[in-house]
Amino acid sequence: MTPPPDTFRSTQSLTAEPWIGYIRVSTWKEEKISDTLQRTAIEQWAARTGRRIVDWVIDLDATGRNFKRKIMQAITRVEAGEARGIAVWRYSRFGRNRTGNAVNLARLEAVGGQLESATEATDARTAVGELQREMIFAFGNFESNRAGEQWRETHEYRRAMKLPATGRGRFGYIWHPRRVPDPEAPGGVRLQTERYELHADHAPIVEELYERKIAGDGFGALAHWLNDELGIRTSRGNRWGINTVQRYLDTGFAAGLLHTHDPECPCKLGQEHFSGCRNGRMLYLPGAQPPIITLDQWEGYQKHRAETRVTAPRARVATYTTTGLARCGNCRGTAVARSSRRARGDTLVCYNHRNKGHGACEQGLYVARAKVEAALLDWLRREVADDLDALPPSPDAGRGEAVDPAARIAQQRTRTQAEIAKVEAALDRLVTDHVMNPDKYPAESFERVRDQLAGRKAALLGELGNLSAVEETPQREQVVSLAVGVVEEWKTLEPRAKNAILKELVRRIVCTARKVGHGKTGRLDVSFEVHPVWEPDPWADL
Repeated sequence: MTPPPDTFRSTQSLTAEPWIGYIRVSTWKEEKISDTLQRTAIEQWAARTGRRIVDWVIDLDATGRNFKRKIMQAITRVEAGEARGIAVWRYSRFGRNRTGNAVNLARLEAVGGQLESATEATDARTAVGELQREMIFAFGNFESNRAGEQWRETHEYRRAMKLPATGRGRFGYIWHPRRVPDPEAPGGVRLQTERYELHADHAPIVEELYERKIAGDGFGALAHWLNDELGIRTSRGNRWGINTVQRYLDTGFAAGLLHTHDPECPCKLGQEHFSGCRNGRMLYLPGAQPPIITLDQWEGYQKHRAETRVTAPRARVATYTTTGLARCGNCRGTAVARSSRRARGDTLVCYNHRNKGHGACEQGLYVARAKVEAALLDWLRREVADDLDALPPSPDAGRGEAVDPAARIAQQRTRTQAEIAKVEAALDRLVTDHVMNPDKYPAESFERVRDQLAGRKAALLGELGNLSAVEETPQREQVVSLAVGVVEEWKTLEPRAKNAILKELVRRIVCTARKVGHGKTGRLDVSFEVHPVWEPDPWADL
């Protein structure tokens, strides 16, 4: 058993050279050498050589391909004179990047510091010892690159098979792995086709998760629903957290998609950093798993997420009728509710003017919220209510044989999606055949056909995006029909219900303040302008 650190130090001479012990547990499964084993080896080395470990710097589950680790703290302390050098279990623990190793070794040696391995006896002060250490570093860099290439090849093959990069269970599905333990099979392992099947009990819960989120529930409320009301855990047996629910829904796996990083992106995600693509080049590719939700539900979720990202947290759940709708016409900033002595949230003020100073919005805004709501109601009566009596009894009434523009766009969208599916199938067949038979095609022929198919797919995706944008722009008749009876029921509706209806009808209500008069006798005159959703957005330049 390894003695506690303080006990071990007490057995060492206080006059011995002070060293810092560095421990790194790798992210690669093959290199997950326990921190206890590394610590024991370094302590034994210190006892053999008469050194004293004054402190430990530990990196758990850290990659050696970059130096964004706690090792930099140890180097800084050696430069400050707190220790003579850094002791590691093996040189590979210091790093697996040749450039980083050279730069940081130069920092150590520039101040007379040293790097020592507890299990690799080399004296880097001699020419032969330095050569040995350089060779060890070179082999470590080679092994890291080799492992990275193998993982990339594995990921490419799994993408070609329309499987996620890492094979494991997903909530809502039953995972059938390729390798299944079987005592009766040769080697104790039976091979089968890896696949995902719908989980009879969990798949309906996944669909309701998306429906609840689209309806406005927060990720925290969804996690509470799963944990406390349903008592269901994740596929790994853990409790759901806010980030867990968000990541799961954002992947689109339940929509039959795979969320993967663009292999051509140069940001080195998964090699030098793990915090998401720095270039925003994440792709949604078709997967082999059966979808739980429809494409329309997935697009509705994406639209909801896009709207939520640009909405202030307090405006996501409406407190007032004008929540998230009112804007200052002078700076185009948000008009937020402010409480006075008379009532809570009875006034709307310009957020920029109030919180960022006059430089952000010189004029500012101060208007009673009741006036803004009255302006919205007047707009409804003037622009919407008068049209209700003129609406046809059904969407097709009075149109004769005219073709519905929305239906025409939907048909074109369906054709485009079918064409994309054909191109993807051809691309998948080509890549799969190339992976299985790499010598079948000349390299230039394979790359040329692959690039042609990829270019065709990109063009079709662009067309689909344009059609979706046209589809999302509603017709006046479609939107106005949502307001049936809202004017008559205005006084009985709750603020949250009013806000939900208004967000289907208007982009925003612009409140523009102009000062009338001078000095103490001056006052703010506020005018109102409503931007309907069926008209081009006058603020689209933002």
